Amino acid sequence: MILACKVKLNFFIFQKKTIVGDIKKNFLNFKRAYKKAEKKKCDFFITSELALCGYPPKDLMFRNDFIKRLDIYKNKIINFTQSKKTIFVLGTIIKENSNLYNAAVLIRNGKVINEIKKTVLPNDGVFDEKRYFSKSNNNEKFFLFKNKNIRFLICEDIWNEGLTNQLCEEKTDFLIVLNASPYEKNKFKKRFELLKKRVKQFGSPILYVNSLGGQDDLVFDGGSFCINTKQKIIFQAPFFQNYEDGFIFNEKKEYKVVKYKKNKNFYDALTLSLRDYVNNSNFSSIILGISGGIDSALSATIACDAVGKKNVKGFFLPSLYTSKESKEDSENLSKNLGIELETIEIESLREKYNKTLSKTFSSYSEDITEENIQSRIRGSILMALSNKFGSLLLTTGNKSEFAVGYSTIYGDMCGGFSILKDVYKSEVFMLSKWRNKIYTEICLNKDKGLIPQNIILKEPTAELRFNQKDTDSLPSYDILDEILYLLIEKNLGLSDLEKKGYDKGLVIKIWKMLTNSEFKRFQSIVGPKVSSMSFDSERRFPLVNKFLLEDK
Repeated sequence: MILACKVKLNFFIFQKKTIVGDIKKNFLNFKRAYKKAEKKKCDFFITSELALCGYPPKDLMFRNDFIKRLDIYKNKIINFTQSKKTIFVLGTIIKENSNLYNAAVLIRNGKVINEIKKTVLPNDGVFDEKRYFSKSNNNEKFFLFKNKNIRFLICEDIWNEGLTNQLCEEKTDFLIVLNASPYEKNKFKKRFELLKKRVKQFGSPILYVNSLGGQDDLVFDGGSFCINTKQKIIFQAPFFQNYEDGFIFNEKKEYKVVKYKKNKNFYDALTLSLRDYVNNSNFSSIILGISGGIDSALSATIACDAVGKKNVKGFFLPSLYTSKESKEDSENLSKNLGIELETIEIESLREKYNKTLSKTFSSYSEDITEENIQSRIRGSILMALSNKFGSLLLTTGNKSEFAVGYSTIYGDMCGGFSILKDVYKSEVFMLSKWRNKIYTEICLNKDKGLIPQNIILKEPTAELRFNQKDTDSLPSYDILDEILYLLIEKNLGLSDLEKKGYDKGLVIKIWKMLTNSEFKRFQSIVGPKVSSMSFDSERRFPLVNKFLLEDK
């Protein structure tokens, strides 16, 4: 594509993981990359939103020593830009009087030449910026460079039409946006459509620089891009990968654009999130229980892609109810992945638990209590292994199970990270098939997948009693996930779902399961947000409530 704009600018884009709280390391990474930008004679060296401290720093911002350290390293940046022409655009926090501001600080030749403060503070979803920041009341965000009006905005500013309607009244030659925009499925399309609208509104090109990397439940996908006045993407950095390089905005130059791949980006979001969580938590290896089911199979596959197969170990913990088929599937999966699988029998422990409780339970028939004992035995063993070996225990439950409580608190919910927590069961199947497809394309063998075909095809079961199937207590996952999506992501009511053709009784049943499981989710470990409504930072329901979908 050819640019149709008279502005010629040379940018250096710093799209690299910045670690929350590790201000020194972030600074050193900036310094190294800035030298590269200077050699390339770039006009601007651009970081993402709050890059110096990492995003989001949350209540670290209430600590004076944290804010002071940011100021110390901002001054170090000022010092190393002495006699340098490249303008350093630093995403950081600035303090004025007792107020904190989310800001972009422009530094050149040992001086701060401009400060741009964020105007619109998001306070929904995963964002809680009004808790920490004051908003800027000064909408003057121009910076004159080469006789051109360069305008800087910070993330939410570009999304707010009220603000952009005010700003576009003045001529803008180029617009640069610093972002910490978390990944969600289909989020990039929303960004692109928004920026097309803003290009038309301002009549100028826009450069969108985004954060990269996993931070707790958030994962930032990078994918920084530039859109020209024809509303076409003419440059794009890769998704989920570092990009530290120059980009010359030149009307005579053509640029390669990275194609957005929905399933790949979905999978890469999970992989990067896990990798960064492991590294930032000072673990070097992962363990997990492998049952022969699809959830643990996909979790193990993601773990191998995240940290390497040498750093992943599986444990098979069979009981009386574990089938021969599950054993074979677990062994075949581990062989395909190239990881060690150790078997630890739990049947004797199950019998001892039941014997210990037999007198107390003598007047009660067996029920889910005995089933959950098995899960809790497994959870205790896996946590002991995690403690002993210093490995991160990966829990393997999916969003569908977390939603309806089809999981055992202090059992299969035990672990240090929940990789599939925001992934519906139907999506687990979809991602497993996609990962197998990629593997077969690489191996040129259509009959060979990383995840054994039998795991994908067989009916899901917890194997906590004989002949148990998930469908004994749940509808098919295709139906369940559709209803859950409408209840959770869309917040629809009973009449809305009835109009869509769903059975009233089934919807009420699922809502009750969802509501009654709130206490479990409250105690569950964090996992990566990939949807528009995850269970960790966004959905804040009472642990106990009596709201019914049907008003009786």
